[in-house]
Amino acid sequence: MAGIVTTSLLVPQVAASAAPAVEEKAASATPQPNPPAKPRPTVAPDSAKTTGGLVLQNTGSPEEGAASRAALCNFTTNGDYVHVSSGDASGHGWWVNGDCDTEYATVTVTLQEYFADGTWHDISEGEATVLSGGGRGKRATARATCEDTSFMASWRTVVDVDLVGIIDDSTTLTTDYQDLPCAVYD
Repeated sequence: MAGIVTTSLLVPQVAASAAPAVEEKAASATPQPNPPAKPRPTVAPDSAKTTGGLVLQNTGSPEEGAASRAALCNFTTNGDYVHVSSGDASGHGWWVNGDCDTEYATVTVTLQEYFADGTWHDISEGEATVLSGGGRGKRATARATCEDTSFMASWRTVVDVDLVGIIDDSTTLTTDYQDLPCAVYD
């Protein structure tokens, strides 16, 4: 013989004034469009590769507006490929003095990450006033903490050297990009 189960739910009576207010949506409400999605980091196409390499020849002049080539001095701007170090995207920039009459230069290195909208985004910047040569204590470092290490993204550095006390050209070095398991969402 089959049994019959009856379930009763007892709910206490609540006064109408104590009941939570419920807003009714107007039938004529216009749906709001979704905001455009932010571009995401991605791997750059081959067409985004630069031909900058890792070294750039530069010139400087001790005299403002010097027209004579004899007044020019020579130095190089250097950078390494962006790499992952201790969970960060990391890149370095430095300079090597050729024959300029200065011991120091201010080196700025900018980490750039490639995004799906086809643009390079500045993610991090480091600056240091350093002696010529590179290596520990003689270079600028830029770092950005990887937010997603399971996602490949393209990275490069842009390095600018400004000689201390000497006017130099405004040319910057842009290194070729590297595809790394590191994404930062800006």
